[in-house]
Amino acid sequence: MEAESIKAQYFRQQLEKGIRDIFEAQKVIATERIYQSGHDRIRYKRGGPTLQGRSGVLLEALTNPRYSIINDGEGVRTESIVPTYIRFLDMKRHGNYQIYNRQVWGILYKETLINTKYEFRDWLEKHFPMLLNQFNKQSK
Repeated sequence: MEAESIKAQYFRQQLEKGIRDIFEAQKVIATERIYQSGHDRIRYKRGGPTLQGRSGVLLEALTNPRYSIINDGEGVRTESIVPTYIRFLDMKRHGNYQIYNRQVWGILYKETLINTKYEFRDWLEKHFPMLLNQFNKQSK
């Protein structure tokens, strides 16, 4: 087991936790603010009748998230699939729900990035004996 694969394993675990936290925070916002029972947000279509109700696509995407974490060269890359209109829900005229940017930037770039910087040493101290035993078994 090489040092780079140990780092990649650590970063992969941190990204996995961060992504799960993002989807959970987004699901809470969607459930409490967008899909409130008895409160249908009304959307207006220009020159046409008023449309009511929601399709539930956003809540379905947040309840059953689809994402992947891929080793990419020396780093780790992640991709997720969410409805495109989730980005528009952050706009004031669409509700200012703070469901996308605040969650992604707040969780990934503040919490997860800080964790990867300052907790790697603790993680390595905890997992190093196990990783060293695995490496010794592979060498023999």
